[in-house]
Amino acid sequence: MRTHSGANILTPQVITANVNGSGVDRSDYKGNGYLSLNTSAPTGTLATLDVKIQHSDDNSTWTDSGFAFDQVVQANGASFQRKYVSLDQFKKFIRAAATVGGTSPSVVATVTMSGQRSSYAA
Repeated sequence: MRTHSGANILTPQVITANVNGSGVDRSDYKGNGYLSLNTSAPTGTLATLDVKIQHSDDNSTWTDSGFAFDQVVQANGASFQRKYVSLDQFKKFIRAAATVGGTSPSVVATVTMSGQRSSYAA
């Protein structure tokens, strides 16, 4: 049975320095799904946040997947971005890599993945 499910690939947190989320096994997610970025308005001076998705075969050696969200810019305020993607394009494990810019940046952010799972453990 296939069921819709989601996972945090960057847990909700205050980001003041570059950070990587923990690897999430996405091999049970098949087909298309969503990657979502939800942030507060960045604070600091000219604060920015760039978030890209990295993937790995072994949850140890990471490479950029080629997927990135639009840059979050302080002048634009809070951001919610939801992208429809083929989850099959990624290797077994994925994580979010967040990079902050500006002077004394601070932003609350989370990244989630949602899609169809081929099995589900309650």
